[in-house]
Amino acid sequence: MAGGNKKKNADLPELKRQIRENSLKPLYLFYGNEAYLKDAYINEIKKAVPDNGFEDFNRIVLKGTDISFEEYDEAWDSFPMMADRRLIIISGSGIFGRVKEEQKDFWKERLSRCSEDTVVIFNEESVDKRGVIYKAFAKNGMAVEFETPDMPELVTFITGQCLRAKRKIRREHARLIAERCGDDLQSIVNELNKLFDYCGEEITKSDVEAVVSKSLNVRVFDLTDAIMDRDAKKAAELLSELQNDGDRAFSVMYLILSNVTKLLKTKLSGSTNSTEVSRLIGVKEFIARKYISSAAKFSEEALAEMAARIPEIDYEIKLGKTDEWTALEQYAAEAIYYS
Repeated sequence: MAGGNKKKNADLPELKRQIRENSLKPLYLFYGNEAYLKDAYINEIKKAVPDNGFEDFNRIVLKGTDISFEEYDEAWDSFPMMADRRLIIISGSGIFGRVKEEQKDFWKERLSRCSEDTVVIFNEESVDKRGVIYKAFAKNGMAVEFETPDMPELVTFITGQCLRAKRKIRREHARLIAERCGDDLQSIVNELNKLFDYCGEEITKSDVEAVVSKSLNVRVFDLTDAIMDRDAKKAAELLSELQNDGDRAFSVMYLILSNVTKLLKTKLSGSTNSTEVSRLIGVKEFIARKYISSAAKFSEEALAEMAARIPEIDYEIKLGKTDEWTALEQYAAEAIYYS
């Protein structure tokens, strides 16, 4: 079971073994912020539980928080059609968070009755391990947490994907891909597919720089860095690129706000320990190191002013006093002045 202070993704080897040996449990709970890995393991379980051409009977998918008890009962109590087992996938149910008493009673009883001919997977963002429903689940099922990989894991993932595609890549070039894409595995896979179509047997640094697009988060962090470095020319170039690429100014502004808020928290903490800052602002350690370095360039007052201006600009745009890109350009100029 997931819980305690276990190592991140510690249950994955056991899950892989169960899938490989087709010794699946009747109940699984996949949770965490890494959607790509959750989907990948759900697909592996789908292969292990084939629908035998009767998808309507042997593949039941329930999504969202509005599923009634009757719908759950109907799905839970039906039988496989021309197959040994069937698969139920329940996504975003919210039942492992704060729920009503009637939901607690329903799921405590329901989770105590597991059929050997059915595999049920709950796919959730987060869970409350102190909750009654999680504890009822833990008596009969296996919970696996899927967290965003850190940099060494991202590099290993990228080199593994390249190996499967029969491509060679140095670890420093794999790291460059991760730095350009951020920690979103789906974005990394998309960019790798572009690379595989473009490059030869070995992926070089020039291949990565020519093909791999920086994620919006990474580009906005570059913009924040340009502001911090008081590089008005670079900031203007980055804003122009973002606008030409069709990005929304509102999206950029609120990513800047997110960055600045994290920088302010880092600054106020006074910590230069990447592990501490990682926990404080909710990012991986390799990203936390960037925030520590960048926060050192600003005063607390400047960061607080930068954070306060975004909601004000949003209000001015909604009043029609300015258009969003002009407002964003003015904000960058003001922020450079504040720094």
